[in-house]
Amino acid sequence: MKLTHFRVQRIGLFAALTALVALAAFAAATTSAKPAKKTKKVDIRFAATAGKTPVSCSDPITGLGSTGATADLRDLRFYVTDVELIGEDGKAVPLKLSDGAPFTLRSSKGDVTLIDLENGKGACAEEGSRAVNSHLRGTVPAGKYVGARWTVGVPPKLSHSDVVGAKAPLNLTAMGWSWQYGRKFVKVELTDPAGPGGTWAENTFFVHVGSNGCTGNPATGQKVKCTTPNEAKVKLASFNPARQKVAVDLRRMFAGNDVTANAGNAPGCMSEQTDPECGGIFGALGIDWKPDGTGTGLPSGKQTVFRAIGR
Repeated sequence: MKLTHFRVQRIGLFAALTALVALAAFAAATTSAKPAKKTKKVDIRFAATAGKTPVSCSDPITGLGSTGATADLRDLRFYVTDVELIGEDGKAVPLKLSDGAPFTLRSSKGDVTLIDLENGKGACAEEGSRAVNSHLRGTVPAGKYVGARWTVGVPPKLSHSDVVGAKAPLNLTAMGWSWQYGRKFVKVELTDPAGPGGTWAENTFFVHVGSNGCTGNPATGQKVKCTTPNEAKVKLASFNPARQKVAVDLRRMFAGNDVTANAGNAPGCMSEQTDPECGGIFGALGIDWKPDGTGTGLPSGKQTVFRAIGR
C-alpha cells in the first residue's frame, strides 16, 4: 500500500510540474510576441501635362521650348526607384512597393517601377504599347506623411543587365541602351506634327536619359562603373498622395531647348555630356551638366519637371 501511495504521489507531482512548464512557456510566448505594426496603403499617381493642360499621344502639344513650338508626343516613359515618404518629423520612410508585374519588379538587387504614360495611340503607335501605368503603389507604417521623394533611375545591379531574358519591366528593348547593357531611365520623344516634310531640323527630338561613360561588361561578370550616373532626384516637400498627383510637366522639361533645331550631335539629348541639347534637359531634371564635358551627372540644383497638383 505504501508503495502504491508513493507512485500516485510521483504521478501527481509529475503532472503538476508538466502543467507548470506548459503554463510558463505559454506566458513567455504571449509576453514576447509583438503586435503586428499597422500599415497604410499609398497610391502615388502621375499625369503628363504641358503646364496646366493634360497631354496625350493623340493631340498636339502647344507652347513647347524656347520658341513655343507645337509638337506631337511620340513616347513618355521613365523608371522610378528608392521611393520614400517624408514624415512630419522630416524622416524618410521607404515605400514597400506592391507586387505589380509587368510594371513593378521587387528583388534582392533593388526595386523599380516603370511609369508609362504613352498609350500606343496617335503618334505613340510606332514604338509605344496600349498598356499604361501611372501608379506607384505600396505600403508604409501607419502615420502622417507630408511629402515624398524618389529617384528617376534603375538600381545599378538591375540596370546593367541584358534586356533579353530580363524580368518585366526591364525587358523592354525600347528602354535599353543596346551598346552598354544599361537602361534608359527617361524616354521622352517629340515629333514634328507636319511629319518628315515639316520645318524641324530633325523630325524627332529625342530625350534618352541614362548613365554614361560606362566601362565593364556585365555579360562576362565584370562590374560596371559609369562616370556620369545621370539619375534625377525628386523631392516634393509638400505632397499628399490621397489628394494630389504628380505632374510630369513637358513645358518645364523643354523650357531650355528649341525642339525644332539641332545644335549638334544626335537629335535631342542622348545623355552625352557635350551635347548642347542636354544642358536644358539636365537642368530641368536637376542633373549636373557642363558644356565642356566636366559635368558629374550627379544631382545638382532643383528639378522642375515633377510637381504636385490636385487630383
